Amino acid sequence: MSGDVGIHELASGYLAILSVYHVWTGAISYFAPEFALRFYRGMYGCDPVERRHLVLVMRPWGALAIFAGLAGGVAFIEPAARPWIVAATALLLALRIGYRVALRRELAEIARIEWRRNLASTAMLAGGLLVLVADLATSLLNL
Repeated sequence: MSGDVGIHELASGYLAILSVYHVWTGAISYFAPEFALRFYRGMYGCDPVERRHLVLVMRPWGALAIFAGLAGGVAFIEPAARPWIVAATALLLALRIGYRVALRRELAEIARIEWRRNLASTAMLAGGLLVLVADLATSLLNL
C-alpha cells in the first residue's frame, strides 16, 4: 500500500493546517484586529455592523485561537496526547457547526454572512469533523 494516504495521515495533515490557521488568525486577531476584520470579510464574508465592540473581542479570541493552534501542534510532538487533542478538536468543530446552524439568521443579520458562505464554511467544518472522528475511531479500534 505504498503511496496510499490513510486516514491517520489525512487527519494529521488536517490537524496541522488547522493548527497553523488558528495560530495565524489568533495572531492577527490579537495584534492587528482591524486587519483581522478585513481578513474575515474576505475569507468568510463576515462584515459585522458593530465594529468597536468586535475589535475589543478580537484580542481575547485571538489569544484563545493561538492556544488552540499550539495545542493542536502538540499532537505532533507528543503522540500519546494525539487522541485527546483530536477528540478536543473534533468537539471544537462540532460546536462551531452547531453555532453556524443554530445562529444562521443572526450571522446573516448581524455579521452579514450570506447563507452560501455560511453553508460553505459549515461544510468545510463538517468535512474536517468527519476526518478527525474517523481518525479517532481508527486509533481507538487499534488499541
